[in-house]
Amino acid sequence: MRKQFLFTLTLLLLPFLFLKAQVFDGEWSCLYATEDDRGNGTGHNTISVASLGEDEFVALVNVNTNVGCYLVGYRGADSLLGRLNYYGYGSSEVGAVQLEWISGFDLVQMNEAYDIASGFDSLIFVANNDDNHNILVFKLGVDSVYSHPWRLEVGTTDSLWAIDLDDNGRVFISTQGDDSNPSKVIVYDSPTNDASWESGHTTTPLHTITLPDNGVARGVTVNADGTIFYVSNFDSKKIYRYDGNPTDGYTLNTIFNCEIADTHIATLLGSDTLYPGPWGLQFLNGKNLLFVACDVSFQTGSGYEYGRIYTIEPNTGAVLDTIDAALWNYIHCDSSYYRPGSADPGNASGYTSTYNLDFDENENIYTQSFFGWTIDKWQYSSTLPTIPILGIERDPVQTPVEFSLNQNYPNPFNPTTTVEFSIVKDGDVTLSVYSINGELIQNLINSTYFSPGTYKVTFDASKLVSGTYIYTLRFGNEALSKKMMLIK
Repeated sequence: MRKQFLFTLTLLLLPFLFLKAQVFDGEWSCLYATEDDRGNGTGHNTISVASLGEDEFVALVNVNTNVGCYLVGYRGADSLLGRLNYYGYGSSEVGAVQLEWISGFDLVQMNEAYDIASGFDSLIFVANNDDNHNILVFKLGVDSVYSHPWRLEVGTTDSLWAIDLDDNGRVFISTQGDDSNPSKVIVYDSPTNDASWESGHTTTPLHTITLPDNGVARGVTVNADGTIFYVSNFDSKKIYRYDGNPTDGYTLNTIFNCEIADTHIATLLGSDTLYPGPWGLQFLNGKNLLFVACDVSFQTGSGYEYGRIYTIEPNTGAVLDTIDAALWNYIHCDSSYYRPGSADPGNASGYTSTYNLDFDENENIYTQSFFGWTIDKWQYSSTLPTIPILGIERDPVQTPVEFSLNQNYPNPFNPTTTVEFSIVKDGDVTLSVYSINGELIQNLINSTYFSPGTYKVTFDASKLVSGTYIYTLRFGNEALSKKMMLIK
């Protein structure tokens, strides 16, 4: 009886111990900002950044006045060093710094580009808004950024906004909708598979996906193999997840539910009510974490009082962690959201306007400050948790009448099985798998918010040995457990 009691107690406590281990127990800090007024800054409004390695990145400058759009490369960067090329400083030289993509006699000017993405072989892909809305490709060289022979005419009447690549070089790009029209995500094959990138420069996309709501899609990111992509809608404040593959297409994931509808009352620089929304997205492969930059839209003054990066649970859309860039700037810039000139601490951009982000191979974050004209490097003080990517389905027909956990099927199984459960009210769900001795194997769902319904979760036990396992569903103060058998 004593042993059975201890086992039961362990089974009840282990989910909470595991949750504690999975939370974000560290702190993010800004290691440096490329100090603009000391010669290492980008020279003007900086809207996006693409990382090619630790302290190696390219910044996208967009002056937001239809002129002055260019790329600045960095190698071995810190606050004072690293910039490779220079286009002049400030608005007096804007007209002379519009970068051109050139290949032979073919020339396209960079114009109103809002996002860039890094690719293989130190390549940078630009979502450009010339007349033909080209995707332009550049390469970070030893001393500057140079044109690469690849480009592709999207040819849409809609302007482009966000861009990302999967590990196979396929390109995902969003168009700009508005309050009357939805944005689209267009998927193109890799330049290594489609010769149109180098000659002809027009091709048929693999897929075109129309978002479910009107508004501007300001962020898009895709996982390594191209089976999941996320896209943000600034106007609806929503982030959508699509599942599928580049061959068969994509469908909207109805379980993932993420809406970032913050409001913020500016108090230091005015009394405006700020209405930020989701901008750039990045999916951190390996950790399976989604990061979203959230800010107001090109708002100076009181707008500097808001700027955040949220960490999002990739299966359901729950917020897991927050980097408050505006608060960091406030603390480190002499109680002001402005950089304090000669007293610049070197690790704060000031003028918070955090619109995009990227990662290096060591999981450091690079952000930009649109009005601060900087690129900022952020580092986490602990180990980021890893979240499993789940195949979760919701039954659109069943209306559950009780909290329940069904027997997995098939059972016995090898190597995958399905677990079905029902909840009758809103709340956080944890679904865990244990060994027969009570050792935690995996949290299939980790204290994640669900609305009422019947759900199915796929469990992959391909890395486990044959044997009996216990799966436990926790909801509030209730818990249900059943056994499953793996036979290989």
